[in-house]
Amino acid sequence: MKKETVQRLNRNIPWLLLFMCCMLSSGGWKSVYSQNTLSDGVSLRAITLSDVSTVIAVGDSGTIARSVDMGSSWSLWRTVNHISTPFHGVAFATTTLGFVVGANGVLLKTTNGGTSWSNQILNSSANLHSIYFSNGLNGTLVGENGTIFHTLDGGTNWFIQPSGVRLHLNSVVFMDDRTGIIVGDHGTILRTTDDGTTWTNLSSSFITYNFYSVSFNGLNNGIIVGENGTILHTTNGGISWTLEPSGITQTLFCSAFPSSNFSLVAGGSATILTSSVRESMWIKQTSSTRNTILASAFMNTKMGIAVGAQQTILRTTDGAVTWNEVTPVLEKPAAPMGTSTLSGGFPKRNIATGVGANGLILQSRDFGATWSRIAVPSENTLMAVTAIDQTNATAVGNSGVILHTSDGGATWSTQPSSTTRPLFRSFFTSNDIGLLVGDYGQMLRTSNGGTTWMKQVSGTINHLRDIVFVNSKTGVSVGAMGTIISTIDGGSTWTPQESGTGSWLNSVVSLSPSTFVVVGGDGIILHK
Repeated sequence: MKKETVQRLNRNIPWLLLFMCCMLSSGGWKSVYSQNTLSDGVSLRAITLSDVSTVIAVGDSGTIARSVDMGSSWSLWRTVNHISTPFHGVAFATTTLGFVVGANGVLLKTTNGGTSWSNQILNSSANLHSIYFSNGLNGTLVGENGTIFHTLDGGTNWFIQPSGVRLHLNSVVFMDDRTGIIVGDHGTILRTTDDGTTWTNLSSSFITYNFYSVSFNGLNNGIIVGENGTILHTTNGGISWTLEPSGITQTLFCSAFPSSNFSLVAGGSATILTSSVRESMWIKQTSSTRNTILASAFMNTKMGIAVGAQQTILRTTDGAVTWNEVTPVLEKPAAPMGTSTLSGGFPKRNIATGVGANGLILQSRDFGATWSRIAVPSENTLMAVTAIDQTNATAVGNSGVILHTSDGGATWSTQPSSTTRPLFRSFFTSNDIGLLVGDYGQMLRTSNGGTTWMKQVSGTINHLRDIVFVNSKTGVSVGAMGTIISTIDGGSTWTPQESGTGSWLNSVVSLSPSTFVVVGGDGIILHK
């Protein structure tokens, strides 16, 4: 039994981490960092301030950009927490507590001003578009199909609020702790005066353009912008709105108030318009880009940041008269889950394969000295790859993607998946029998080497991050909120175990048929 256990561990061990990996050399162990380039620019879709000097922008491919010097220089992280879907909104409740929302119900949380982020469970798969905190406790996020979630405890718990509409909601703002405005598709305008308990529909049948942004300066003065250069203005806290002539037809995606008597809107074709005193005349400003501008924020009346398509970051120091581009530096994100963007392993001693963002598969056949990219039929981020034997391996990732190779990783093909949830780890107890785990307790099982994968009941809705078997019957899986589940019948049924922690549990390994070690967030190490 001990010999069989060791063999299973060797061929299913989570593969070497290429972003920060340990490789055996004559001088001992060393760290190797694989540097990405910024040639494939992504769109930055939202921006906010966490304090007077720290600016956070978020966007496509799980991107977060951060500046701690009022926008002079930027660090940019891709596929944060292994997420490759778009981030659409970002907001801070305090200088340290912040949240990011995105596609497929993604919700991230930081408690250190954006240095690192952790995944949160919202129990929604809706695309989320915007988030706003009116104080340190009360926050609202909105998204597709009229989705509204609200928190009263700084984001620890979120509950649904009825919107009364089924249209996409794109932006939310609060003027005080109880009064707020939401705008969305087809001219949607919603207003609350009771912190979102009820929302009044102020939409007009005369304006059917999609609205993309709403912003306020004080309790009364506000702007809504959207398609076809549409600008609406209010002076009574959003009770009524007046159409302002913009003189353009480009879609406007963002609005901001650098001061009480100065406003800015921006959008397609690098359009930037400013207006002073009362928003009756809009003046077009020039910038050093032709890219669409999607979001903006101001630190004071003179200094502001605008972000947009192709990783555009613009900075002004003269009140939006002139704008200069800033190039971000790509860095490896801090990963509270304890893993990095690429992961891989060895089906043979000399062959290493790594997987990562946007369908990336790299392979080395000389003990890691050189690496070649392998073409694969997927652009989804791959989270992990498991060697089944010397020629067969399986890779899993976002959108439920499953890839398989039967020639040692030279070529890869897709296998049918029964989920669209992200998958994070696989384990095979034989060449035919394997299990996959992922978000919201997703578990898939195959009994024919992956020709078909069927959903398996895990007994939990918490995200699962790793799975290991010591033989064909006995296995353990771990994940979010201290989740540990075990099986003694090959994965047909699973029983929850008491972990004594609410932290993320990210990896589990078996040292013997009865001994397991689990590691996770907050420095957690569990042993059984």
